[in-house]
Amino acid sequence: MGAFLLAFCFALVRLAAAAEEKASDEGTAGKEKSVTMESLFLDYSKTELGPLSTTDSKRKYLYTIQLEKSRLTHKLLKAVYDNAYELYRQGDYDGARELSGKILHMDPSFQDAAVLHQASAELKGTSKPFLSGRQLVEDRFEEGMALYRSGRLMEASKKWEESVQLSPGNLKARYWLKKVRGELADEHFRRGQKAYRQHRLRDSLDQWYAALVLDPKYPRLVNVISKAEMELRREEANEKLQQALNLYGQGDTNQALKLLDEVLKIEPGEEKAQKLIAEIRLEIATQHVAQGRTLYKQRQYTQAITEWNKAVEFGYDPRRANVLIARARNQMRIEAEEKRRRAEEAKRREEAEQRRAEEEARRKAEEEAAEKERQAQQAMVDATPPPAEEVKPEPTSEDQKRQAIKHWHTGIIYFQKGDYAKARDEWLLCKQFDATNADCLSGLQRIDSSFGGP
Repeated sequence: MGAFLLAFCFALVRLAAAAEEKASDEGTAGKEKSVTMESLFLDYSKTELGPLSTTDSKRKYLYTIQLEKSRLTHKLLKAVYDNAYELYRQGDYDGARELSGKILHMDPSFQDAAVLHQASAELKGTSKPFLSGRQLVEDRFEEGMALYRSGRLMEASKKWEESVQLSPGNLKARYWLKKVRGELADEHFRRGQKAYRQHRLRDSLDQWYAALVLDPKYPRLVNVISKAEMELRREEANEKLQQALNLYGQGDTNQALKLLDEVLKIEPGEEKAQKLIAEIRLEIATQHVAQGRTLYKQRQYTQAITEWNKAVEFGYDPRRANVLIARARNQMRIEAEEKRRRAEEAKRREEAEQRRAEEEARRKAEEEAAEKERQAQQAMVDATPPPAEEVKPEPTSEDQKRQAIKHWHTGIIYFQKGDYAKARDEWLLCKQFDATNADCLSGLQRIDSSFGGP
């Protein structure tokens, strides 16, 4: 069962490490999802936390993943360490050294594995493993005593920690380890008090936290840490508040507002910060409203609406902002309709101009055609020789004259088309209806003289 657990732990840790390394190489933006330690142990889709819409929520989510990863990794490595220590206790120093080495390869900061690895290396190849192991623990203890007598408490503590690590049942080493930790805690507490009296709050907290790590039950330590933490928060809040006031005085309202938000994160009940935030937000909102009015006068309605929405974000009355926005949108609608009306009117004028131009062109074409016809008739008349003698025609009726004129025009059309035979026939008919029609006679004479008769 132990071997199976060991194999499973290493396989899982290696899989997570390989997946994380692959994800790091490929990058995260726009890449395909790969199996990582996060996806193995913390499925975000099952947390029901909603979408990660802000940078802060993403940062907290990633921090949670890292904590979960660290916890599970340590738990797995601790199980492997227990197997390694069991091999050490049984005298299998080679196996213990190999397993502890693998642990250190995965997590170089695993202090217990480092101690076990060193001890296993020192005891490698011994003929009497159990005696050698006890002697190693005793040597570590004596080294610690020598360091303690010389005043090197930290080094002594480290040696006794190794002794207890290699032999948890060694009461002597446990006693001296507890003793030296208590003395170190006392020293850190005294240094913290000195730093606190000098108003070096961060240094005092560093010392007291060090004492708390060495002795979690150190008397009065939690109270003084709480007091110093509160004073440090107040000091940081006052410092940021002063910076915000300076920036506000310089006109940098946005940066001042960010600092004041940080002040409230440190001291949520800071009244000065709350009042100043309200004042700055009101000023920023007023600026956005004024800018929106200026843009409205310049007929930049969309930009004006954007400014008024920003004003609402900084605390401006939404009802008043909605009135301004509605007015801008109504004006946009009116101007859009006016623009459409003007476009339609311009289109109608253009179409009317086009129709007039077409009619004028058609009229000119008809006039040119009539002029050409008149010139052709005149040319025919000019080219016809006068008759040898005038024969006084028989008087004709008006109806015959109209028929004669009709055949004359039809003959002109055939003549212009080059169909001279049909033209001659039409003019002969013209002559039959009105023998006095000089045009018909001229046309016939021209055909006869030009083409030699029928």
